[in-house]
Amino acid sequence: MKKSTLALAIMALVGSGTAFAASPNVEGGSSDISGVETGESNHILFGGGNSGVALNGASSYIDLADGPINGSNNAIDDHGNGAIMTPADMGLFGGLSVAQVWKADAAVNGGGSSYANFAINSVRQITTLSFAPQFGGLVIGQVGANSTGSAADPAQPLPVGEGVYFGEWAPRADGTPPQDSTDLNMASSERTVWYVGDDAVDASTMPTAISATYGVIGINGVGTTAGGSPDNPNLYTGTLTASYSSGSGSLSGSIARGTSTLSFANTSINSDGTFSNGSNIDGRFYNGAEALAGIHKAGAGVADDVAFGGSKISGTITP
Repeated sequence: MKKSTLALAIMALVGSGTAFAASPNVEGGSSDISGVETGESNHILFGGGNSGVALNGASSYIDLADGPINGSNNAIDDHGNGAIMTPADMGLFGGLSVAQVWKADAAVNGGGSSYANFAINSVRQITTLSFAPQFGGLVIGQVGANSTGSAADPAQPLPVGEGVYFGEWAPRADGTPPQDSTDLNMASSERTVWYVGDDAVDASTMPTAISATYGVIGINGVGTTAGGSPDNPNLYTGTLTASYSSGSGSLSGSIARGTSTLSFANTSINSDGTFSNGSNIDGRFYNGAEALAGIHKAGAGVADDVAFGGSKISGTITP
């Protein structure tokens, strides 16, 4: 039993076993559920019903906030960015190299005084556990609390119960992972983008009207040349405008990285809190439409898929 508990703790990449209250309505999506499936966390140690992910066909969903995010932050606080997480960082015994972890912040301003802020955690798995899901890299973007006048330093992610998460996952590459590397294997053909949130808007909670602008970032290929290093990711940034009333509406605008621009033209907002543009864009509003997240798949292949999230920086929402 003791051995099993240790193994599960390592698999979850956690720093504590804090129990969180069940969230109101966890909803999300993924470009490939065989890589990442989103749902209410129900892990034996870190469940609680909040936003979770099941990786690489795993049978349980690990709580994002209490699992990889908490464990990463503890290791970084102890050893700095790019730290090698060990069981000791999780309050356990041993010097086994579990993962290498990083954290970064980002912000978007739409021209006014309000900034949308984000935290990004990146995890590169090192240890092979034959009885646990394996992966090469997991990047988790978190929508943070807005700030006024300047970007937050550091970003303060939304609290559990209001958390909004989005990112990318890649499977494990062949061979033994090195101790120190920024390669999260995001060039893999099995790379998957995903999003999930604690307090999803649905048909019963959809506002009657939205006229708002959102500061948005997009995550793509962290650890590759285009995507930047895990401690300084090269993100898509921009603003999206939501216009909704009487049961229908549209989401417009774009996010860009260098010369690459992703358009959200012709994206429909639905009365159940979701928005879509055919098979290219899939997303949802959260926290009374104060935040949003989704995936953009308009590229030529999985390498071009982008996970995005954002928060309202101006405008009005009518309940």
